[in-house]
Amino acid sequence: MWDHNINVMSDYALSLSYDDLPESTVRAAKHRWIDSLGCAVGAFHAEPCKIVRSLCFSTGNPLTARVIGTLTSTTPEMASLANAFMVRYLDFNDSLRIADAGHPSDTIPAVLAMGEALHADGKSLLNATVLAYEICFRFIAQTPLDKLGWDQTNYIGVGSALAVGKLMGLNKDQIANTAALALTNTVGTYQCRVGELSMWKAGSAGMAGYLGILSAMMAREGMTGPEEAMEGEYGMMKMVTGPIKMEPFGGKGTPFGIERFMLKKYPVRDSCQLVVDAALELREKVSPEEVKSLDVQMFASAMRTAVSRKQLWAPKTRETADHSIPFCLVAPLIDGEMTPETFDRKRFLDKDVLDMLSRTNIEENPEFTNQTPGKRNILIEATTKSGEKVVVHKVLTLEDVGKEWPYEQVEAKFIGLVRGILTPAQTENILEILGKLEDLDDAARILDNLQA
Repeated sequence: MWDHNINVMSDYALSLSYDDLPESTVRAAKHRWIDSLGCAVGAFHAEPCKIVRSLCFSTGNPLTARVIGTLTSTTPEMASLANAFMVRYLDFNDSLRIADAGHPSDTIPAVLAMGEALHADGKSLLNATVLAYEICFRFIAQTPLDKLGWDQTNYIGVGSALAVGKLMGLNKDQIANTAALALTNTVGTYQCRVGELSMWKAGSAGMAGYLGILSAMMAREGMTGPEEAMEGEYGMMKMVTGPIKMEPFGGKGTPFGIERFMLKKYPVRDSCQLVVDAALELREKVSPEEVKSLDVQMFASAMRTAVSRKQLWAPKTRETADHSIPFCLVAPLIDGEMTPETFDRKRFLDKDVLDMLSRTNIEENPEFTNQTPGKRNILIEATTKSGEKVVVHKVLTLEDVGKEWPYEQVEAKFIGLVRGILTPAQTENILEILGKLEDLDDAARILDNLQA
């Protein structure tokens, strides 16, 4: 009945067990829970997050979940949507770019919501998270969705749906229907990430997770989905992704995708991480006051998505600024840092930043383009007012991207994000829970310690 890819995904979802996960994969999953929930708490007071929380109403339904930072119990899909806005808003959650780029940590709010509603244990949460990442990784590794005009919602939806279906204990037919429903209805365009970016940059993946949860709940009740949702005449592969092969998934000697994703040092898009590092290194060599002009060379995908559009050179919103390579070069060069406060202070509107942007030129280097995705290069040549040339050339490899952070670094990022929102006692408690997530008996305990 089901097309090959849906069969493969549903069989894998049914078969994956926590006992299949090596220690390094469990550790990677726990680090991403800590990182994602830190991002969520750090964005608690952001306006888009407040808007969505205002739509989370209490319900008499026995299946409920809470919104991070509040005592509100609402439906699992609405809790997931509200929490996803918070996880995504700062652009600080993990990422990876191969053929495409994406943020599978956007699936964690769906796992958290349904996990709390079902009082799932920690091993189940970790297993579902690894499953969601595996689904997303296969899309990211094979198809350049952004170049085709499509958004990451196309795999966040099905990743969330299968993870939730796994938590719910769905059978083969139910979980296949879950995948089919999610694939058909979580299609989103890339327009939410171009031009002057809006609040919806933080919301599109959350909506995919929302629909993923609904897909699983409907499939449990007997709702059927298109049997050729991936490979049919108007299926995902024909209309959106192009040919894609879901195998091999992680396990049985194949590394799990979750270990490949980059935890971010800075609250900016994935292609801007290297830019900030290069700007800070340049600042060690030359004072920003001495810089007359900047000439930068980068690779094609960075140029296309984070340089070429005019709005990226004079951002009006924080959403545009944290996706702008020009801004992510100039701001840390001037300030010596790139933090959430950079955007809270709206540095992208300040005269000194705009002045240096007007003296910056960024061009593609074809040699750098040919080295992607295995290597990303940036070369900055600063010309000083005295005529001196100061050069910085930095390279980021896929091995660098996937390099595991020590726990102390993950913890420090979390503490920095939640400071002033959670109490020290709450911070200590939630870090202890997440650090030993495999021992947790009830997912509700996570939310007990996330009340702002």
